[in-house]
Amino acid sequence: MFKRRLDEKIEAFGESYLLNGTTAQKGFFQQLDTGRMHIYLDDTEVAMLTRPGLFLLTSADSVIAVDDTIARDGRTYSVLKVSIQRIADTAVAKMVILG
Repeated sequence: MFKRRLDEKIEAFGESYLLNGTTAQKGFFQQLDTGRMHIYLDDTEVAMLTRPGLFLLTSADSVIAVDDTIARDGRTYSVLKVSIQRIADTAVAKMVILG
């Protein structure tokens, strides 16, 4: 139930982006703040991050992998990390770190 509700919100209010230049997807973007950087990235990865990095919340069904590219607002980002968020045993969302 929670996954369906989140997917509906992403579809209704999410921002469009291109995955690997072709597949249109939707999600919620946020600028990657220092706290979140250090949760998901080690110190070396943080130092090498092209700023501003982005945090993307998208549907758990999205097929996104490390080293894919995401284009948004005329800028292309590389996928650095992907994390699947679950409630009980159900995947409800993907959190993606972009740099």
